[in-house]
Amino acid sequence: MRLADLTPGASAIVTAISGASRVASRLMEMGFVPGAVVHVLRRAPFGGPIQYRLHSVSISMRVAEAACISVTSDVALSEPLATASVPTLQVASI
Repeated sequence: MRLADLTPGASAIVTAISGASRVASRLMEMGFVPGAVVHVLRRAPFGGPIQYRLHSVSISMRVAEAACISVTSDVALSEPLATASVPTLQVASI
């Protein structure tokens, strides 16, 4: 299964990266490595970018780039993201 095939709310584990070497190496630099857990947050309309959460970072990418990432879905990971805590930035006043 490809990362681009997942629907919003789904989670998966990265199994492999394919495609041109520049694209594959860039995806791996961003954290898309085998074993990484990815959550699908939302899809833009009309085939636009897809937003993912990876290692507590939000990343948007084109469908063609997401199609280079092979994943396997895991039933234990398909819990809603709403239960996950999102870290907030605390700013100290001077």
